[in-house]
Amino acid sequence: MKRKLFIVLALVVLLSAIGSVSAQIPAPGTGFQTAFNIQNLSSNQTTCAINFYDSAGVTPAFSIPSVIIAGNDKADFYTGNDAVFGGMSPGQYSAVVSCDQEVAAVVNYSDGNSAASSAGLGDSAIGTNFFAPGIYDNYYNFYSNIVVQNTTGSSVNITVDILGAGGSVVKTYTENNVPAYASVVFDQTDDPDLNTNVPYSARITGTGNLAAVVNIYGLGNVDQQLYAYNPFAAGATEMFAPIIMNNYYGYNSALSVQNIDTAQTANVTVTYSNGASETANIGPGSAHVFLNFLTPGLPAGNTLYSAKVESTNSVPVVALVNQSNNYNRAASYIGFASGAVTINTPIVLRQYYGYESSITCQNLSPSANASIDINYSGVSGTTTLGPVAPNGTASIVQLFDPTLNGVGNNWIGSAVITANQDVVCVVNQDIITGPGATTSQDVLQSYEGIGN
Repeated sequence: MKRKLFIVLALVVLLSAIGSVSAQIPAPGTGFQTAFNIQNLSSNQTTCAINFYDSAGVTPAFSIPSVIIAGNDKADFYTGNDAVFGGMSPGQYSAVVSCDQEVAAVVNYSDGNSAASSAGLGDSAIGTNFFAPGIYDNYYNFYSNIVVQNTTGSSVNITVDILGAGGSVVKTYTENNVPAYASVVFDQTDDPDLNTNVPYSARITGTGNLAAVVNIYGLGNVDQQLYAYNPFAAGATEMFAPIIMNNYYGYNSALSVQNIDTAQTANVTVTYSNGASETANIGPGSAHVFLNFLTPGLPAGNTLYSAKVESTNSVPVVALVNQSNNYNRAASYIGFASGAVTINTPIVLRQYYGYESSITCQNLSPSANASIDINYSGVSGTTTLGPVAPNGTASIVQLFDPTLNGVGNNWIGSAVITANQDVVCVVNQDIITGPGATTSQDVLQSYEGIGN
């Protein structure tokens, strides 16, 4: 049986003026390209086909008919590689990856100044309803757009409601008869119905199954910053966030929590790994932002925190974390409703053309320590994190991981993480050494580990 993954932004090559504010996807800039990695989660060899669709959908605009990936291995693709993609016209595409074993995928897209990541979405992550906690039209110089892919073999209608305080619908976008496997863009930039410096959330619905990604980009004093995240197909009464920062080596985070119920207020408590907590009452459909650099009881400095988000009155919520520093590094990841004892990370890096990755995992147990093992593809040895306290977090930068000492420069691999109880993990990719570490350029990318 074929397993499918849906990649909403598989290739973006845009020619547009930097700094102009118009409908530009994923952000103002020139020459966006995409790298994506497919990780085989099985010990058996898998054969995959990759079909790329433009706005016309239905028939692939470009195809890679056969990709063979060995068991527990990965395949890497870069759209700037003319040997593979030379016959593909510049433009924006979505993709469908079909394999005969379970796989996972991560998509990185960048130009010379900005970068972001999103996940390939499997059958369990698609649906007819999605919720997006962070939507902006000049929210302190931040803007957003929503890219939605039809994941079915027939046309669908798509509606996006932008929600304000109390869940009021302040704007509705519609696209009817979106072709099979095609994607469409809903751009909030300069929308007259949206207000400056007001955070919004969104509800996305379709008459058939969808996949989606939200891009957030900055202009002015936050120019270059680019964030991306996948909206949620469902909420939960508990969400977990492994990376929370208050001036952590210059990085700060913001935690956005959206109440996805249409009628009830959510009473939310956020408990951090050092025991500090804060609360908010969040109206139906709307979102609340916890600025972690202002959180009482969360000391600034080089201590990494995690967070548990609880809806104490059982109203479902979703959570989004944005990370940034003063060098315009920026990235997003979404909170987790549950964890797993096995986590897959399709892209990890060590001195990969200046890039390094880090793996950060949170222990979801309320009472027991966790032991977390990391095994890298094609590398002998095991890296162990822990013991990790209940609701605690632990991190390893691959540059400083002794297990990888023998791999040399420009190493790119994947990793399988195993634990003695449920954990969740996030991978960050950044330039942290040399002159690039302090260059004003968004080279930070972040994605969620995939549990199985």
